[in-house]
Amino acid sequence: MSSSLYTRIVTLALGAVFFVVAAPGEAWSQPRAVKPRPVTQADIDRLEKKIADQQRLIERLIRMQQQYLQSLVSLMPDGAGAASPGPDVVARVEPRVEPKQPTSPKSDAQIDTGAKDPKTPKDPKTPAAASVKKSGKGTLVGKVKGGGGDVFVYIADVVTSGGGAATMKQEGKQFVPRVLAVPKGTRVEFPNLDAVFHNVFSVTPDNSFDLGSYRQGESKSVTMTKPGVVSVYCNMHPQMVGHILVVPSNLYTRAGGDGFYRLANVPSGKHKLVAWAPNAKPVSMEVEVVEDEVTTVELEVKKGREAPHLNKDGMPYGSYKD
Repeated sequence: MSSSLYTRIVTLALGAVFFVVAAPGEAWSQPRAVKPRPVTQADIDRLEKKIADQQRLIERLIRMQQQYLQSLVSLMPDGAGAASPGPDVVARVEPRVEPKQPTSPKSDAQIDTGAKDPKTPKDPKTPAAASVKKSGKGTLVGKVKGGGGDVFVYIADVVTSGGGAATMKQEGKQFVPRVLAVPKGTRVEFPNLDAVFHNVFSVTPDNSFDLGSYRQGESKSVTMTKPGVVSVYCNMHPQMVGHILVVPSNLYTRAGGDGFYRLANVPSGKHKLVAWAPNAKPVSMEVEVVEDEVTTVELEVKKGREAPHLNKDGMPYGSYKD
């Protein structure tokens, strides 16, 4: 072998060794660019599967949030959950939307939207279901001046069929109570509680009567059939004076000692209001009663003195003192 051929072989051998030893270091320090491989259909399928998995996860989280919000709304008082919970996020996720479950016929959604269900009763608490009924009546209040504590106020143009009973006792040679108001048709009892005879009578037109004399423990009665003021006396004791106001209906009341009165359940519309007191001329006024409202009316009566009276025969009282 010639020296030149030997030299060439050694040179090639050393070069190969150098390449084997140096190449790994060069590849580590200076990586060579890798040519991208083409995208296959399998790669696309795997990518779509990952996207679909992520979308289902997002949808599941959104549904859990909505269920949580609905649970909070159901625990709130009526009307507290009427506000909208916010925009529907699920509506923005278009692909792969799962079908919704059918809504129950009695769900909250149906009640909120006002759907009509003939089997579902109306809620009495809602304004639409609660029908406010008008009473057709009003109230009169006010004060009557000058009555002296024995004032009655009544409606004169309302007439009803009367009934019932009332009592005016004869006690201590006085009528108790001294002033009485009764509806037309009331039977008034006159029991004698004194140890002497009494003879109750009246000469009032249309309501005159004479009960005759009767002793202690006995009682007689008279039915008042005509509205007006009935003056009641005893034929034996001139100091015994009573007054019975016969009103046309039960729409009457007695004013307090300060003159204030309250007359309720008066039919709405125009009426004649009358104020009366013993030994005073009745005073009337036309009033307008407003349905379900309170109307204030003030009146004034002028009282006079008790006029002297005669016995049932129209004669002055004698000397009977028992």
